[in-house]
Amino acid sequence: MIKHIYIIGLILLIACGSEIEFQEIFINKTVKVYSNDYHDNADNYTFKWEPPIGPTDKVVPFDLKNDMLIFTPKAEGNYEIHLSITNISDEIIANEIFYYNAIPDTSMNLFNDKKLVYNNEKSAHVNTDKNEVKVQRNKITKTNKKIKQKKRVSKQSSNLSYTIQIAAWPSLEEARNQQLSLINEDIDAYIQRYYRNKSDNIWYRVRVGNFKNKTNAINFKKQLESIINSSTWIDVIQNK
Repeated sequence: MIKHIYIIGLILLIACGSEIEFQEIFINKTVKVYSNDYHDNADNYTFKWEPPIGPTDKVVPFDLKNDMLIFTPKAEGNYEIHLSITNISDEIIANEIFYYNAIPDTSMNLFNDKKLVYNNEKSAHVNTDKNEVKVQRNKITKTNKKIKQKKRVSKQSSNLSYTIQIAAWPSLEEARNQQLSLINEDIDAYIQRYYRNKSDNIWYRVRVGNFKNKTNAINFKKQLESIINSSTWIDVIQNK
């Protein structure tokens, strides 16, 4: 026991003298946290995780799978996660702390910039070949084809509706807590069960509304975010 206390004290002494290094992660990107030293022999140990500590006062949703803690940062800033590892005798053999710094994913901005350049080039190309396009539109076969395509798109659009998703939780209890909180604000929220095939687990989506018109969905989304003081997103529903 004395030897163990000495080792732990030595580790704490060394840790206090070193600077904390934060690993950079992206907002809205799932992160899998695990111990590098004990991951390969995980079956021989018990991993006791504490809930992630985020940059805000809001609870950070997470999930546990085998020896891993899985979470998705929603806010920019620092995250801290504590882990205790015990052996078969329930003795603590290691304590680890994981530090992360969540930053925006700049690759999306790069994609948007490339898309803008492409649209500008496409617009210039259309203007250059404007006379040629007019000649093609005069052909009866082309006109008939475009009419059929418009009818097909119109039919597909009538089968679409839109809903506002507020959050997704790994447990039904967390989803219900948020649903009740929204109902107290006179917001008619509902829960949708969703199976994630890649991770082989079930999540629970908290959603509001069913809109036939996307413009109405956008307007309601803005009003909703001003009430709950949190970002949401619009999801498209394919009706049968």
